[in-house]
Amino acid sequence: MKMYSGNAPLLVILSIGMIILSFSSASAQPGMYNESDIEYQTLFIEAQSAKYKGDTDAQIETLNEIIKRNKSSHAAYYELAKTYHTLGNYELAQKNIQKADNHSPNNEYYLLTMAEILEKSGQQSLAIGAYENLRAINPGNPTIYHKLAQLQLHDSKPMDAVKNLELLQQRQGINEETSRRIFDIYKTIGKKKEAVATLENLISDFPDNTRYRNNLASYYMEIGDEKSANNTYKNILSIDPNDPTASVAIMRSEKKMDKGGDGTSSLLPMIENVNLPLDEKIKELMPMLTSINKGDDSASQLITLSDRLVDLYPKEAKVYSLKGDVYFYLGKYEQSEASYKKAINIDDRKYTLWSQYMQNLWELEKINELNTISEEAIDLYPNQVSAFLFHAVSMKDKTSAKDLCKEASYIAGKNASLQNGINLVTLWLDKSNADEKSVKALDIKSLTDPLHFELAGDLYAQISDNAIADKLYSKAIDLGANESRVNKKIGSK
Repeated sequence: MKMYSGNAPLLVILSIGMIILSFSSASAQPGMYNESDIEYQTLFIEAQSAKYKGDTDAQIETLNEIIKRNKSSHAAYYELAKTYHTLGNYELAQKNIQKADNHSPNNEYYLLTMAEILEKSGQQSLAIGAYENLRAINPGNPTIYHKLAQLQLHDSKPMDAVKNLELLQQRQGINEETSRRIFDIYKTIGKKKEAVATLENLISDFPDNTRYRNNLASYYMEIGDEKSANNTYKNILSIDPNDPTASVAIMRSEKKMDKGGDGTSSLLPMIENVNLPLDEKIKELMPMLTSINKGDDSASQLITLSDRLVDLYPKEAKVYSLKGDVYFYLGKYEQSEASYKKAINIDDRKYTLWSQYMQNLWELEKINELNTISEEAIDLYPNQVSAFLFHAVSMKDKTSAKDLCKEASYIAGKNASLQNGINLVTLWLDKSNADEKSVKALDIKSLTDPLHFELAGDLYAQISDNAIADKLYSKAIDLGANESRVNKKIGSK
């Protein structure tokens, strides 16, 4: 509650005082206040005035004076309980709210305050009892049921919480919030059948809501009942043939059953589904991209699928980026260059796209273009260390390139992985003078980029450790480096 400084407006104080007096003057007839009543009213107003001034001591003193005059003033006990609750004195808060409840049983406000005090003081079982009393007084308030369930869960009584929430649904009908809480409890304690039944009951009351059915199918998948999940997804598609979640799920199931093994034939209907979000389609293609083999039929089919995405979404940068990745990992660098360039022309706000484009130029040995593009990348992304390193390896002036590496080191700060890459490029720029100690000081286990693996291979070849050099070159090829170009280095020393 907001606290006021200074004197509260008289009208506000009088209004509060009169409201409180409604608790204490129930026996008085309207207009029949005597001098004692007026004095009693004045004390209540003074207590409220002290409260709004923030003078807690004066408020407590005045409320105690009221109680001295009237031992059954439940409103005064209530105000004292709230004040001590605010002060964190739960013992006195509990003592006073109990007295308020004794003098005015079944008062919902008093019981609610009592429950809060008991909860704050760690008396969970007593707090549960207070909320159960509240539930009996006001059975139509769903907040009471949910709060009671929360306390029951904290008191390690999950089935009591379920019974309480199911009682709410018996009285008010099934709804999503309550069903979700019941489901979460059953799921947590491992009662799978009961969890499923809870979702099925929700679906029964809302049969056209496909989201509820998707939740059920998802849970079936989670507990390993794929057959039930697929049946549920098929039910969803019978209601909404364009439901994206169900469409993807069925597509995955068909892909798994595809006797051909690659599953690409089941992907085309998904690609053609205009109601399925583009991101979902790309997500389904990514596993194929990471396991692509250049000679497989799936490679040509993946090209077909990525081309179709470009046809369907010609203004989306991400489809050109995906197409570029497909061509890159197939070693078709001229085609991937064109796709990356197109993607950047549409949307230049993704640095990962710039990074892949620069790697692609390196594989094509288009060093002048790499120099230009990496400089643009630095302008757009001045905190990206790899942009500085791509620019450094493309520079003819090695002194300036090393200075650029120093600037990159400043940006990298204490990031050990980035600093390791910077040290690698710095050493490579003067590789003819590299010594064994410096080369072997590099942490080759932390390398992740094909460029870095290739440069590390050059350095190990320089110190005549051809076994490690060849492994590093092979790793670069695995990550998409130009096989025909890098293979010339393997075993060449």
